[in-house]
Amino acid sequence: MTDPQPPSLPEPPDSPQPPAPPESPAGLPLEGTQPPAASPPQDRPTWPPAQPQSRQYAPRPQQQPVIQVVNRGGGFFRSVGAFITGLSVLSIVFLIGIGAGLTLVFSMGLWFAGPGMNQLILREAYREGGGGTVAVIPITGVIDGAQARFVRHCVEDVLADSSTRAVVLRVNSPGGSITPSDQIWKELGRLKDAGLPIVASYGSVAASGAYYISCHSDYIMAQETTITGSIGVIAQVMTFEGLLDKVGIEPVTLVASGSPEKNVANDIYRQWDEADRERIQIMIDSAYDIFHRRVTEGRSSVITDADRLDEISDGSIYTAQQALDNGLIDGIGYLEDAVTQAEQLAGILKGAASVEILFQRPTFLDSMLAAQTRQAERRDPFDAESIRSLVNDLGTVRIMYLMR
Repeated sequence: MTDPQPPSLPEPPDSPQPPAPPESPAGLPLEGTQPPAASPPQDRPTWPPAQPQSRQYAPRPQQQPVIQVVNRGGGFFRSVGAFITGLSVLSIVFLIGIGAGLTLVFSMGLWFAGPGMNQLILREAYREGGGGTVAVIPITGVIDGAQARFVRHCVEDVLADSSTRAVVLRVNSPGGSITPSDQIWKELGRLKDAGLPIVASYGSVAASGAYYISCHSDYIMAQETTITGSIGVIAQVMTFEGLLDKVGIEPVTLVASGSPEKNVANDIYRQWDEADRERIQIMIDSAYDIFHRRVTEGRSSVITDADRLDEISDGSIYTAQQALDNGLIDGIGYLEDAVTQAEQLAGILKGAASVEILFQRPTFLDSMLAAQTRQAERRDPFDAESIRSLVNDLGTVRIMYLMR
């Protein structure tokens, strides 16, 4: 095919020609004649034809940009990616749970499959040496069940360690409950039965139950600033009859018909009478007799006069010098002096023994109990259960070897 040709324009019409000037016979213009004036040129069309001028428009006002959010459906690959991401998150959570469970099982396995109680006790070097070991068992704070368990574990550890040749009982306590104090006294007796010398070293205070547990030591040494003694028993309880009258509350306490004595010394919502006091007095006197017997057994070689022992066992507290004068202790000195005394009793050269302080290793059970304690502390102290627990605690008669 041939290329299309542009349309042809019509030829412009011939413009009229001016008349020719007269000529001579020779073909030259005659003198005195002027050539005719040329006619003005005619407008002729041009190629290509001129374009028409563009129109001018007024500028449009500027509009604010419009943002359009288009929800595009996810395709197949996007769905697969989201599924894989979710599966990965679930897998990580599952692995974390498995790791925590294995850790718990492993810890419980160590707890039950351990070689003995000595796993619960760790030792911290206080002084290096090579002539045997002097173990230091600390007794700190109010004596309670936890303290008694700690001493039992320490005794197990000492008896299992053949290098330990003497024990220093470092005491810094005002005493505590009567039953834990007696348990500690019994555990320390196992060391004496094994032939290990025990030296008691008193800190700032070693009174009442703290003296109870250590009075049968082979040697008792107190610092110059020590407060000791307080050989006696105390019991305290709160009654709320006056308080309840002020707030308009009338409590009712019922006991079974077959146990009328259940209400004696067991009702904190009324004032106590002589029957209540007599019931508790029997318990206090029994606890005191045991305390007095322990002191007699432990200090009979020093305090030979029974009447004199009765005089100093009246609950009074003593300074270190007074206790020395009364025969309650054997010397005044510091922990280092007590270690030297232990070396002497064990037949170790002075300064040659290694000294190790025993302490309890935190266990998984301790962590659980600590978490429960923190949760209980965060509990509302004014809810019914907390108030009931507080009232029962305040109303419980506590018979204690304790200096206040």
